[in-house]
Amino acid sequence: MKKWNRIIYLMVMAVVLGWHATAIAQTAKPQQPPPPQPLRPLQFPAFEQRTLPSGLRVVIIEHHEQPAVSLRLIMKAGAIYDPADKPGLAQATAALLDQGTKTRSAQDIAKAIDFVGGQLSAGAEWDATHASAAVTSDQLDLGMELLADIVLNPAFKDEEIDRWRKQTLSGLQVQMEDPKFLAAAAFNRLIFGHHPYAQPLGGTPESVRALTREDLVRFHKSYYLPNVSIIAVVGDVKPADAFAKIERHFGRWEKGAEAPLPTFNVPQRGTPHIVVLDKPDAVQTEIRVGHVGIARTDPDYFTAQVFDTILGGSSQGRLYVEIRSKRGLTYGAYSGLAERLQPGFFWATTYTKTESTVETVGVILDELKRMQTELVPASELDARKAYLTGGFPLRIETPDGIATQVLDAMLYGYDKSYLETYRDRINSVTAEQVKAFANEKIHPDRVVMVLVGNASAFEADLKQKFPAYEKIAYNEIDLMRPDLKRKKEEIAAKPASEAERAEAMAILQKTVEALGGQAYFNQKSQIMRGSGTLTPPGAPQGVPVQSIVAYEVLPGKSRLELNTAFGVMIQGFNGEVGWMSMMGQVRDMTEQLKQSRNYGVNVLRRYNQSGYSVQPLPEAEMDSKKAKVMAVSDAEGHTTKFFIDPETHLILKTAAEVRGQLLEEVYSDYKSVNGIQVPHRRIIMQNGSKVIELVVSEVQINPDIDPALFDKPQG
Repeated sequence: MKKWNRIIYLMVMAVVLGWHATAIAQTAKPQQPPPPQPLRPLQFPAFEQRTLPSGLRVVIIEHHEQPAVSLRLIMKAGAIYDPADKPGLAQATAALLDQGTKTRSAQDIAKAIDFVGGQLSAGAEWDATHASAAVTSDQLDLGMELLADIVLNPAFKDEEIDRWRKQTLSGLQVQMEDPKFLAAAAFNRLIFGHHPYAQPLGGTPESVRALTREDLVRFHKSYYLPNVSIIAVVGDVKPADAFAKIERHFGRWEKGAEAPLPTFNVPQRGTPHIVVLDKPDAVQTEIRVGHVGIARTDPDYFTAQVFDTILGGSSQGRLYVEIRSKRGLTYGAYSGLAERLQPGFFWATTYTKTESTVETVGVILDELKRMQTELVPASELDARKAYLTGGFPLRIETPDGIATQVLDAMLYGYDKSYLETYRDRINSVTAEQVKAFANEKIHPDRVVMVLVGNASAFEADLKQKFPAYEKIAYNEIDLMRPDLKRKKEEIAAKPASEAERAEAMAILQKTVEALGGQAYFNQKSQIMRGSGTLTPPGAPQGVPVQSIVAYEVLPGKSRLELNTAFGVMIQGFNGEVGWMSMMGQVRDMTEQLKQSRNYGVNVLRRYNQSGYSVQPLPEAEMDSKKAKVMAVSDAEGHTTKFFIDPETHLILKTAAEVRGQLLEEVYSDYKSVNGIQVPHRRIIMQNGSKVIELVVSEVQINPDIDPALFDKPQG
């Protein structure tokens, strides 16, 4: 397994266990990084280009290390062209490309690509839509045929649109309750005003409900054009053969008029604009600080990359070191620059416990000002540049990586020399240029600041530091309005009545009875065995897990063992001490696992105890039915949402925000074991993406379990 795959694998393992990969840094002893090594020569593969009569630009890159080919098509058909009243249209159009064409059903497409062990996907971002296929070199014709079919001939069938709409609305409903999502979405809205970049990329519940087939067809016809598109064929191919196949499959694509970019007219600010989204039940605050940034073609792009890496582009950045390592105010603090066709944004992003909100904001602003007043020391500058240049070859290690980098460069008007000279341009950036960039392009005195949390816990401190700020109640936010404020007549503000709360309690009681009643409550222990898959972030397919064994002694002891072809990972918690053993190392996870006990399905065993409250929420679409949704919270505000089947009363899903991450667990295939209904299929998701899928083969209820299994091993 290549090194980067192993790193991703370990990150996924961390996600599965509900903890951040940065937690490793919490227990590891600080070490002085070794000095950067001299750069190895960068050998970029052979590169040929042509432009078809239609205007379609074609790039062929030979890469004969493996018998595989990556096809990647990128079009200037991004969400920047979404209508003001229908955000999410570009993403919807892309999402439905492989869900049926004029001659193939969604099932036909999936079977055809799966049969040859290939991959086919499509998606849309702000500036562009991409569609890609990956096949072995002997299946290049099929890969090209399928890619051309979904891009040129999507059917946008009503039944597929309805299915997409239900899935999207379900995800949006959860997102709207996620402080991390709201902080980012509110930040975008405030800095970009009426520009399309201000709109939620995936749309809102209202816009998704309003999208029609005619909208999709119109967007596809207007923006899916060859003369605004580039296709790259990278891998085990001969250029002449690849060009011939492109002409055969894409040669009839008709050109059209390229749409102009929208006017870039965004709010101009002379002072900080601070907005507090008040969520009284929050136990931490999501923080976003920044403003409009630079475009991808800005002459200072390379300086910006170095600046960002020094400030907060990694766990070696100043924000992380100062806020996380030195002060212990968070698990992670970072910065980012989103460079696009038009100026994107610059931001610093973190989260912290409620009482340290204003202190954390102060540290962020101090670090921004320090970048303006002090020259970066040579050792720090060299290390951060080495971080950028050393990682660049990994981006062009595979055919798909090469295709992605080439098309990204060409989308913004660069050529092959941009990639070949990337490291030289980074290395040429000086400390004086970084300081000049900080003074010219970064403005701590006129940032937009979004704080999502319990305002009552930090408002007094905020007033002392920033007397002028706005506060918006969590249930009054409207992401479609530049001021984020829902019209008064639209606010559905009544809290649940006692009768509604009583009904919610009754529904949860029915759920307990459906799960086994007294047998469920009296359960003492459980052993579960099965197998499954892990899906690394961004990976097209999962990594097999050969066996999974979970031990649990209620109410608070647990052990999880995962065995894969790449090694065994074990996590344990004995009620007091938590730990992880992985690849010969043992890490402490006590705080993370203590926190995890406040969330999840086992909260149902405590819902009627003192200190817990139940709140009914609006119904949610799940599997073509309206699921009942109940929020169970403890006295400290830890909240788990239960999505309940209205017919069987069994749990369909739980959802909780844990350390800034939205974690969901989907349950199905219930079977009775010793009078208790146990789901034999589980899917764990983080921020809407599947991370692990578990198929249970055996369950033991109330077995004797050796207490020593939960104790932290030596070493």
